[in-house]
Amino acid sequence: MKKLTRMLCLLLALILCIFAVACGETEESNTSETSESGSTESSEEEFVLFSNLPAKDYKGAPCTFLVVGDFMSTYMSEEICPQETSYDGLKVAVAERNDLIGERFGVTIEEVRTENNGDMLSRLRNGLQTGISECDIAMPYMSDAATLALENCFFNLKEMENMHLDQFYYDQSSVRDFSVNDKLFFVTGDASLLSFACTHALVFNKYMIVDYDLENPYELVENKTWTIDKLREMAKKVTSDTDGTAGMGYMDTYGFLVNQNFAASMFVGAGQRFTRKNEKDEPEIAMGGEASANVFEKIFELINDSTASGKIDGSSDYLTSATTAGKNVWTAATESVANKRALFRAMAVIDILDLGQYECSFGVLPTPKLDDAQEEYYSRVSTIYASCFAIPTNVPDPEMSSIIIDAICQASTNTTKHAYFDVIMKERKIQDTESEEMLELIFDSRVYDLASIYNWGGTNEGDSGSITGFMNTIAFSGTNTYTSTWESIKGTVEASLEETIAAYRSLK
Repeated sequence: MKKLTRMLCLLLALILCIFAVACGETEESNTSETSESGSTESSEEEFVLFSNLPAKDYKGAPCTFLVVGDFMSTYMSEEICPQETSYDGLKVAVAERNDLIGERFGVTIEEVRTENNGDMLSRLRNGLQTGISECDIAMPYMSDAATLALENCFFNLKEMENMHLDQFYYDQSSVRDFSVNDKLFFVTGDASLLSFACTHALVFNKYMIVDYDLENPYELVENKTWTIDKLREMAKKVTSDTDGTAGMGYMDTYGFLVNQNFAASMFVGAGQRFTRKNEKDEPEIAMGGEASANVFEKIFELINDSTASGKIDGSSDYLTSATTAGKNVWTAATESVANKRALFRAMAVIDILDLGQYECSFGVLPTPKLDDAQEEYYSRVSTIYASCFAIPTNVPDPEMSSIIIDAICQASTNTTKHAYFDVIMKERKIQDTESEEMLELIFDSRVYDLASIYNWGGTNEGDSGSITGFMNTIAFSGTNTYTSTWESIKGTVEASLEETIAAYRSLK
């Protein structure tokens, strides 16, 4: 109901905006640089598209986005300009949204696509050195954005008067979580499709729920009883050696298939954090005590319970048997769900698209809570390939950049974001309204932990010495050395974190 209301209200907003633009003088007479209708107190239901932005006409000037190119395939940008390889519904939505912005602000949305992994960093760094900017807005992956922010590459978005960061079309978790020392150099919003795509969740096979006479997972979520223990309990009723070959391989039946970096997501889903903010808006280590050790123990036991779970990657029998059979392990895991050989599977939302190739009935669930006492569900965003918006300090017109970021996030709510939902729901054959509600819950409960972005103590999220990587490594090692390993890397992690805070304090 909430989604339907939002869609209807924003559809009305689009119609009103087009009418206002068509009326020309009426638009200008009712909109000023400090339009009262753009008050940040405007609710989602009352909001009128672009009403809080100044009446600018850029007379056909290009507004160029620097985005991740086709070399990344699954994790390339397809939200700024229509891409030939995108689903038709998404292509149409991108074009319609860009037309709305073009009609209102007189800009032409263009993009420059990067060509390799280091291209985003090198292009933006070169632009700063030469003073020549090839973009007005950058959309790097979040870890790249963090690196560039520390190099004083971006404007502080909190100082951009035309970016209404408290509005619903920005991901409020990103506004809160990316800020350090009251400075915000990058952010996500409804136009950032990769931040939706990289959100961690679970899928389940509906046929297996019926075949094994199990509880309805949707009702468990609704009743707030979808917990780690419940997942394990249900998974144990399913896991068995069913392929006629001794040992558990990829053709056997699993209650829960889990990949290595999902351990950190379950930790966050259980209400824990790697870091939290202090009163100075600076991150501090939030883990390492008895409570977090106990939570990790529960996650470790689930992942290493061979009567409940199967490890997709790492040094696992599942990976070995799939590889021996000539199978890509991720394709094998998708087939396990589709062919009733996996009840639950951990994945990023983008992986749901692969299930649409199969004739199966599946649903979507949030990461389980720690226990019934935990009030909320939390969905961690894997920030490795999640993109964001930033404004390089050498852009020719920072005001235009800020206006167009705000405008593209506003106009995406009922166009590209809606189309992305539509692709997942209809193109991928999800047949129930409950999964749509689950996606809303998952996206509304997103968490970005700065530890996953800055990788303190290591070089990336997969580094066993980093604050998140060590947990994922231990979860798949078979031996729980959480406490001793944390003590061994804690000093390095804290020193790395302090370097980041010091850098933020010196930034403008």
